[in-house]
Amino acid sequence: MAPRTPAAAAAAVFAALAISACQPISPAARIEWPLLAAGKTPVRNLDDSCVQDPSPATDYFPQKLQFTRSTQLSVAYGPNYKRLHFRPAVNPAQTQEFLFVQCGTPVPEHDAHTVVVQVPVRSIVTGNTSIHGALDELGLVDRLAGTQSLRSISVPSIQARVAQGLVHEVGGDAHGSIEGIIAIAPEVFLTFYSAYPEANMHPQLQALGVRAIPQADHHEPHPLGRAEWLKLLALMTNRESAGQALFDRIEARYAHIAAIASTAPYRPLVMGGFAAGRDSFEIFGGANQRARLIADAGGRPIAHDRHAGSFVLAPFEAIYARGVDAPVWLGAAPGSASVEDLISRNALNGWFRAAREGAVFAWDRGYAGAWQFPSNEVGMTRPQVFLQEAVRALHPELTPLLPPVDSHGFIRQLP
Repeated sequence: MAPRTPAAAAAAVFAALAISACQPISPAARIEWPLLAAGKTPVRNLDDSCVQDPSPATDYFPQKLQFTRSTQLSVAYGPNYKRLHFRPAVNPAQTQEFLFVQCGTPVPEHDAHTVVVQVPVRSIVTGNTSIHGALDELGLVDRLAGTQSLRSISVPSIQARVAQGLVHEVGGDAHGSIEGIIAIAPEVFLTFYSAYPEANMHPQLQALGVRAIPQADHHEPHPLGRAEWLKLLALMTNRESAGQALFDRIEARYAHIAAIASTAPYRPLVMGGFAAGRDSFEIFGGANQRARLIADAGGRPIAHDRHAGSFVLAPFEAIYARGVDAPVWLGAAPGSASVEDLISRNALNGWFRAAREGAVFAWDRGYAGAWQFPSNEVGMTRPQVFLQEAVRALHPELTPLLPPVDSHGFIRQLP
């Protein structure tokens, strides 16, 4: 049989969409775990079984991990449980604890507001597509039962699962539809965590009995802090060893590329964002991970509000005053066909040197419309690729020193 082309894969996904639109959503398929033999002590974490005769003296998690880069996550282990502590960067007052308990063992004492999850988890729905790449690389695609939008999927293994009718679209933008989530009945729903806490859905979902866990990787101030959120999946599925190994590879490659970038003889000013309206400019805050990535790539990012971790609206005059002569624009509005198109959308974009000289880049290779492009799905697992591409854009003279590219790439220079 001939290999499936990207066009054929996309056609299969859209065929599945058409079928699913006419069919009711059913609960996620349940994996039945075998039981650990009576009296046996595990030599590795039980990522594919439950416990038959729990013993309080047994450590059911001989393979452990810790968070060293994330500013929002920490974990503490007990003999048969893991306490995950989430302290959101944008609103520390919403700090919450999650208790992951080895299936087949007793649930320890916990606060009434603690969300309890039996692990290893068998079904997951996500409202934040940046976890898709981590599901693929940890071999957990078979646990994905639903996602925000099927149209935004570019990971081949997930496309194949969609084509089989095994992944449902929950809609509701990044926060998900309550009705769709309840219909699928996943063991865990990973909710998008907003910069505006009052917009978050996880409190309402938890009140309805849904095990909703906020996914706030996009609020980490460093790309490696975001990458470390892949360990959340590892904790939920008892795959600590695989999760730690994957993160270690990402971290080592990122550090290697950053060291090469540090040898650059100059650090150019770097524009980002785009004009929004008649007198505003949408740009990342100074504490945003994109600003840190540009700095690690050997650039000086033009940001706004050094304490802000998200994208912010800034007065156009303030950005113009600082960025008018920046030689490179890295992170223009996605979906712009060309520099001319970018300017036609808002004439203010053309006031900058980088636009006049054609040095404009966007992180939107493979753009499929409505802010849907492959880089959104691999924010956790490809920061080293993003960094390498940024170094190439800012310091092309360093290209011969960079390691071989291990990805098709995500950056696109606008013609």
